[in-house]
This record gives sequence, C-alpha cells and structure tokens, in this order.
Amino acid sequence: MKHSRALCALIMTAMACSFVPPGNALTDVSSWAEPDVMAASAAGLMPDTFAALAAKSSVSRAEFCAVALNLYEAERETAVKRTTKVYFDDCDDPDVNTAYEMNLISGRGNGVFAPDESVSRQDLCVILDSVREKCEVDKPTATVSAFSFPDGGEVRDYAVSATETMLSTGIIKGVEATVSNDPEQAGQTITLLQPQGTATREQALIMASRFLDTFDAEPLKPSEMITNPVAVEDNPEANVEDDSEEDNLSDAEREELAEEYGADQNLTMPTPVAIAGTVEQKMEQVFGPGGSYYTDQATAESHMVKVQVQVWSLMSSGQKTPAIRTIEVNEAIADEIQAVFQEIFEGDEKFPIKDVGGYSWRTSTKSEHRQGTAIDINYMENMECTIDASGNIVQITTGSHWTPGDDPYSIPAGGDVVRAFARHGFAWGGDAWSKKRDFMHFSYFGT
Repeated sequence: MKHSRALCALIMTAMACSFVPPGNALTDVSSWAEPDVMAASAAGLMPDTFAALAAKSSVSRAEFCAVALNLYEAERETAVKRTTKVYFDDCDDPDVNTAYEMNLISGRGNGVFAPDESVSRQDLCVILDSVREKCEVDKPTATVSAFSFPDGGEVRDYAVSATETMLSTGIIKGVEATVSNDPEQAGQTITLLQPQGTATREQALIMASRFLDTFDAEPLKPSEMITNPVAVEDNPEANVEDDSEEDNLSDAEREELAEEYGADQNLTMPTPVAIAGTVEQKMEQVFGPGGSYYTDQATAESHMVKVQVQVWSLMSSGQKTPAIRTIEVNEAIADEIQAVFQEIFEGDEKFPIKDVGGYSWRTSTKSEHRQGTAIDINYMENMECTIDASGNIVQITTGSHWTPGDDPYSIPAGGDVVRAFARHGFAWGGDAWSKKRDFMHFSYFGT
C-alpha cells in the first residue's frame, strides 16, 4: 500500500526516540498507544482541535468529523476546502458541516447535530465506512459477524453492515470485559462489541490510522482535484455564466457536434424532448403567479430544500455500488429532481455520479443555480466551453474534458442522464445553445 512504508518508518522512528508530541498533540497518551498516535499525527490525521485535550477522554461527534476529513484527505492525497454553509442549528463548525456536505455524517433531525456528545462505536464505524465509500474503495467481504459477540444484538440496523466491515478488517476490535452479573460466569473474561459505548480520542486516531493502512484508494488525479468533492455548488467558478444569446442548435450545428464528439463512440446527439410547459407556466410553478427570479440571497434560500437521491458510485475496481447524494434545490421542483435521479439510477447505464451541485447564490442574475433550478453533474469530466460557429472548442472555461465512452463520468449525449432530465422538462447545456457547451449543466428554464 502506498502509505504503509512511510508509516512504518515513522512508527519505528517514534519508538526509537522519546515520544515528543507535536503542537496539536493530545495530552497523557497511553504508553501502549504512543507509537500509533505518533503515526496518526505524522499522517496528518490529528486535528488541530485536539491540541492539549486529554487522549483518554471520549471523542466527540464534532471532533471525529475533523478526524474523518483528515482521513479522506490523507487517503485521496488531496485537500478539501471547508464549507462556509451551516446546516445545523446547534453547530457552525466547518468540519462538521463539510462532512455533512460530503455525506460522511448525518444529524439527529430537526436541525440538531449534538456536536459535543460522544460518538458511539457503531456510529464511528458508520462514518469510517462512509469515508471508504467516498474514497471509492471496494467494500471488503465481511468475515466477522456483529452477532458473534454476546452484545451484538445491540447494534442498530443502520450500523450492522459498517460495523461488520470494520470488524472484518481489524479497524475496530472487541473489548475485553469481566463478567460480574452472572453467578455462573462471574470473574470470567469475555469479549464484547459495546456498539453503544464510546471511543477515546487516542482510540479514534488509532482506528483512522488502521483505516489508512487497510484501504488503498487511488489518489485523485490532477484533473479531479477540486476544492470540495461534493459541494460543487459552493464553487463560484463551477459554472461560468455566459451572456451570449442562447438558442436552439441548427441541424448543421447538431451534426457538427455529433461528428466532433460522438462519432468515435457511436454516440448520437439526442433529439430534444419538448420542455413540459411554457416558460411562463414554469415561472408560475416555481415563483407563483406574477413571480420573478429571486433578487436577494435570503429570499432564495427560504425557498430551498435539501433532497437525497440514490446514485451509482464507481469503485476503484470498476464495480458500481449504490450511494446517496444530497442536493439543495428549489422546493417547487424537489419532487421532479428526485424523480429524475431515480430514473437515472434505474437506467441500464448505471451512470456513476461522484459529485452533483444544485443551488448556489451566484452573482449573475441569469444563473439558474441561484434560483435552485439547475443541476451540475461530474463537473470536471463534463466541461463547459465556448465554441465557434462550426462547433469547435475555443476555450474551456470550467472542468477538464468531455469524453463519453472513455471517461465513465462523462455524460453521453442521448444517454440515460440526458433523457431523464429531458423527460422532466430540463434543457441540457450540451446542446442548448449556439455559442457554448456546458455538458455538466441541466436547467429548468433552459439557461
């Protein structure tokens, strides 16, 4: 594995020398844990917020979010920009809110996260397994059942699979306990799972370090490195708006584009499906009778909701597994969005979606992202570019490329994704305008 040799060297160095804590170090680390904690720190897993905190005290839910983000960054060898958005009424911690955007964690409902509560061992497993999935590492076959432990029945249904994955890889282990409440077994030592129990800060770091040694994700390629792998809508450059006239392609332009991009992959540009309803009807649906585009951010955000959709995630082995993505969209089309993604998920292609963006308050008054009526999918692999009168690329303005047939994340013209959006009245930026292409972009009003 790419990490093991460096980590082993660091561990041996740490063991050979006296344990000198780094600036962000925990205090009073157990002697048995010193080498592993030192290795975790050297790998960049220890959050700055751990500075001077007690190693043997329980790790909080918020603290483990920071560990999880550091683990993702170390595993994928990239940096994650922390979000400025706040999704919880009781927590504005950027690490927590970024982990939420990345679908690594969930809250307690009703805007509550409970950041200061201790994270349970089963929830720790769930978060670690979410990091594994986000790193696109194949799920190993579970060889240890949670129910092989005397208290295995205490694992909640939502955590069974993740817990068994972490048990089978040795990332989490059982806890030895002495029987005291059974006269026949009193004094005997048994191994418990303690899924509702807590983990200390040093234990959390050790588990993260084991994860790093166990799972070997591919580092992100330069073309894939983005400031936030999930919340593309936070990137103000993720969809550069164009003031050019936006009209339908002529047949000649469509044939030119099909020849340039689709012929080698036996692709054809889709025949546009008529958008359901006129623009006026859609305006009334979204903004109400006589309504218009939002002119201020507060008003816009009062009409946004977050929806969860099922997608296919592409593992490093090429296997596709179900995953969940969260998108913020206009409440008026939330059901449409969920229906679109369900059709994509059920499609024959099993098209993989690694990042998706929706609402984002942009400076351009034309932007449908600030109305919550536009969706961007896999933006790096579905570039935006300006084109000349012949359909040739003049300049790539966002993303890297569009190569359907070669890159599995590039959206095929006429494929499941384009057709699903079209059936629900969305225009595709890959064929909607005469002066640019925006292959990631789907919009309700066609802009």
